[in-house]
Amino acid sequence: MVTDEFIPDIGGAPLYVAGLSTALAKLGAEPVVITHAHAGHPEEEMFGDVKVKRLKGFVIPQLNRAASIRIAARLHRCIKYGGFDVVHGQDIYSPMALLSIHSAHKRKIPSVLTCHSIHKSSGFWKLVYQPVVFTMKRANYIIVVSNISQEFCIRLGVPNRKIMVAPNGVDLSKFNPDINGSSMRKRLGLENEPLVVTAIRLVKRKGPEHLVVAFSKVLKNVPDAKLAMAGKGPEIDNLRAQIKGLGIEKSVSMLGALPHTKVAELMAAANVFVLPSMMESFPLTAVEAMAVGVPIVCSQVGGVPEIVTEEFNGLMFPPSDDNALADAIVRILKDQPLAKRLRENGLKIAREKFSWEAAARRTLEIYEMAREKHA
Repeated sequence: MVTDEFIPDIGGAPLYVAGLSTALAKLGAEPVVITHAHAGHPEEEMFGDVKVKRLKGFVIPQLNRAASIRIAARLHRCIKYGGFDVVHGQDIYSPMALLSIHSAHKRKIPSVLTCHSIHKSSGFWKLVYQPVVFTMKRANYIIVVSNISQEFCIRLGVPNRKIMVAPNGVDLSKFNPDINGSSMRKRLGLENEPLVVTAIRLVKRKGPEHLVVAFSKVLKNVPDAKLAMAGKGPEIDNLRAQIKGLGIEKSVSMLGALPHTKVAELMAAANVFVLPSMMESFPLTAVEAMAVGVPIVCSQVGGVPEIVTEEFNGLMFPPSDDNALADAIVRILKDQPLAKRLRENGLKIAREKFSWEAAARRTLEIYEMAREKHA
């Protein structure tokens, strides 16, 4: 499994690789994760039962992407001499993942490439994506995490017969209703005040500024409500200025990046979890929140409607509609029967459909198909 993003990186992609590789190991596979070097980590180490190789070379810090002939050469040698049955590139925006598909093709090794994304795929953007599509077509199969990602790949020109849907999973040992959120509430200085939380990268496409505006409106109906935002990103300073401008500093906590276990505790402490994204292929954090047992509110974009059924296991709102987002949050805070229904149904959906074991079994099926097709 080849990726530019792996632990200790924060975000959906590194969590996907960590969760999937760990689940594959539990099923008897022997996954090896190949990524670029991270400061303070050895070139080879074990992540539980998963071997991790970290290749040295130049990395663009702002993008966390390898940009080095040295890394490319080392990656090729790893694949050439690794004795791998399948090469799995993680993310179509990862140079290392794309290079791994070319290397596997050259060495006649079966390969698959995961697409976590959705984006514009017509006109100018379709031309921009052509080098990526060329690589995608070299893989035996493209794994997509949602139906909307499948549609995106088809629009790019990837043959539908190459595309396999395998949704993300959730680590139910870390995200479950037994998680205790009392220590997080204590950290936030809260007793019984209603708590709204999110855990996202603080970038424009995740919509954090819309959550801040919506929460300022929530306070007009629920004056003692609090908002806690976990995550880091380039929008942090703009958000702080926005919060100050709205005069809601005493009601909002910016927690920065939290370890995965602390994110679970934050969710367990909450009355509502919000995912305000402008674009989302698979709402992993929303499923994690469901697994903990907190009612969710999500923007109606991308793959979200594939996970959320309105008023059954969550509420949705039109993206960037601050008033609709505020109304949804207030409804859950004030309507206890609704909150209970969303919580119970969310727990059921998370347990039955989105375990990492189920995701790993589906991935193994695709690996075997790739080997048979390649043979």
